[in-house]
Amino acid sequence: MIDEIYNPSNVKQADLVVGIPSYSEASTISFVTEQVSRGLKEYYPRLKSVIINVDNNSPDNTKGAFLSSKSEIPLIYISTPQGVKGKGYNFYNLFSLFRELKAKVGIVVDADLKSIKPIWVKHLAEPIFSGKYKYAAPFYARKKDDATITNQIVFPLVYGLFGVNIRQPIGGEFSFSNELVDFWLNQKWSEQVNQYGIDVFMSTYAILSEFPLCQVNLINKIHKPSAPNLGPMFIQVASTLFGIINDNIEKIKLVEKVKEVSMLGEKDIPKIENTIPDSSHFKKLFQAEFGVYRDILGDCISKEIIEQIQQENGKTPQIGVDVWIKIIYDSIYCFNKEKDSEIIKALRSLYFGRVAHFFEEIAMLSPEESEKKVLEQANYFFEKRDYLLNKL
Repeated sequence: MIDEIYNPSNVKQADLVVGIPSYSEASTISFVTEQVSRGLKEYYPRLKSVIINVDNNSPDNTKGAFLSSKSEIPLIYISTPQGVKGKGYNFYNLFSLFRELKAKVGIVVDADLKSIKPIWVKHLAEPIFSGKYKYAAPFYARKKDDATITNQIVFPLVYGLFGVNIRQPIGGEFSFSNELVDFWLNQKWSEQVNQYGIDVFMSTYAILSEFPLCQVNLINKIHKPSAPNLGPMFIQVASTLFGIINDNIEKIKLVEKVKEVSMLGEKDIPKIENTIPDSSHFKKLFQAEFGVYRDILGDCISKEIIEQIQQENGKTPQIGVDVWIKIIYDSIYCFNKEKDSEIIKALRSLYFGRVAHFFEEIAMLSPEESEKKVLEQANYFFEKRDYLLNKL
């Protein structure tokens, strides 16, 4: 869905495309663009490269900030029509132009990155140019209170059901081949995929395609906080993931073990500053929503679990890993049966409660110990996968 294409260098063909999706990122996109330009110039000077800003008609002049960036690489700006917002719409526009330019390798990076360096371009593009891999997902060392949707929903399900150990399936920075672009464009794109569901759509279909995958260590990711978007993001990501699971359940049933995924890029993983996560925000969100969706939850989740949560009387709900696995797998089963988006909205209240509980559980642990808890949970999702699969 394209409203405008501005191609001042009249680029008609490219070998390497770097896409930067955006909405109102005028304050940060120039820095990202300039780092990408430096990386392309330094590591791939002989290739035809282009940087494409796929934007949602930002009202803050993201277009102007992007096009005025100091770049030795040609720039293209694409926008959706006014009022059409969604990261997935931007990616669809990017993939369509990627195919039109007959590009071989694509990279995407977020427009609000503060930690991006020119060498990220090399780390992301090199595995695809080698021909050994068709998709590269990012790996970062992240703070204990970061990536809650990844840690509590996406990673454990990708690990537990798809049987692939990709730590950041929705990290935001990816690289891919032209074959995978064609594969993605041939899939069904739901409205949730057109929003924040796009990253998990890309990762899970890369897995289902059976193209070879890798991870790229980019050290760390520093960007604008995503907390204000967590509510809608959870619904869009979970709806997309649950739908893909249900559409591919027979293939998922064939998974017998978890595949490890090669780690490329930087060799060292930095130490993360230890902090005490604040559970109060998620606790308030849980308390605000649980009562609203209690009846819907009662149709999906066991009576014993609902009663246990009800008895907390304003305290942080005790949603440990044993309970959380049953909640998620029961919700997937219910979503498969009912095809009702209200189930995802109801589950969101328990996600808030699970995060609050997890934050209190890891409060006094080191970042390394906290990461171990996340990995243990993912492994438990794999061990208990028959709880869901036997019902489907």
